[in-house]
Amino acid sequence: MTIFKDMSNLRENGIGSNYKTVNNNPISHFNDSRIKVEIYPGAWGSVHANVECKELGFSSGLKSFKTDQEARTYAINMHDKLVSKLNALQENVLLRILREMGE
Repeated sequence: MTIFKDMSNLRENGIGSNYKTVNNNPISHFNDSRIKVEIYPGAWGSVHANVECKELGFSSGLKSFKTDQEARTYAINMHDKLVSKLNALQENVLLRILREMGE
């Protein structure tokens, strides 16, 4: 005896049931306004990336990569690290304010 039914007739309707969605323009990974990310083509098929965060005084400088995917991976990793640091700073400030209010 099996508890699974024949799933060949299973059909889903609605958002997420296929590759078409209401909004075909996905949200960019680089959507934090505190961090500036630039990725653009360079000479001889290279791709350049630059990541900056004025609040932390960080600038990666111009980095050159062989492919667009390498540049995007680098920019995504740097963006995630910077967002983590910015959020940790913000959380520490809020915790300090809450502690001072509690005393």
